[in-house]
Amino acid sequence: MKKKAVLINIIGCILGLSTFLSPYFKEVLIYISFFFPIFCIFLVRYYHGLISIEPEIRPNIPTISIGFILSCFGIIGRSFIDYNVLDHSNIWIPSIIIALLILTIYYFNNFIELISKKEHLVYNIFIILLIEGFSFYSVIIVNCMYDKSTPQVFETHILNKIETRKIRRKVYYLIIEDWNNKFGEKKIKTDYRKYYSSFIGEKLKIEQKRGKFDASWYYFIE
Repeated sequence: MKKKAVLINIIGCILGLSTFLSPYFKEVLIYISFFFPIFCIFLVRYYHGLISIEPEIRPNIPTISIGFILSCFGIIGRSFIDYNVLDHSNIWIPSIIIALLILTIYYFNNFIELISKKEHLVYNIFIILLIEGFSFYSVIIVNCMYDKSTPQVFETHILNKIETRKIRRKVYYLIIEDWNNKFGEKKIKTDYRKYYSSFIGEKLKIEQKRGKFDASWYYFIE
């Protein structure tokens, strides 16, 4: 059983990192990464607790927590990098439904055991937030990746540039005119290449689409 757990962790690590970093086979990797955490939970149920994803709760049992967590973060990171959603209101309901379904499978027949001890509270909060984050960003990916709506083209201008530091890394923002409200502005996160290649006053073209779940999103036209 230990060898199977190690194999699942290795697959989860490779899958999570590939989904997050690889520009190739992106759609296939995202599709697999969506089902892999669910597969991990079903695997735990299939082996009746001989493999766990709760290393803090069951420290003496082989765990697949690393593969499970990294595969979730692969989806979260890919969505966070690739897609800029303007309105998240239509994302919450489907993401909460998906999260509740996954959590029902996760806690099925083990609810009392997993939440009964106070020392497990932090771990359980982490798992609940991780699964909700995974579900939320999965819905964003579906909303944007499978959106077949006709894009609207807008023009905007860069008003300012901001560089900040968060947890030992630099984060770059462009302050641009809100193309839906010329008297407003938006603070958008960007990568360092776009940040250093842009200048204040530069004109930008934006394409905005409706979204599969009617959660509008946008991207820059290079």
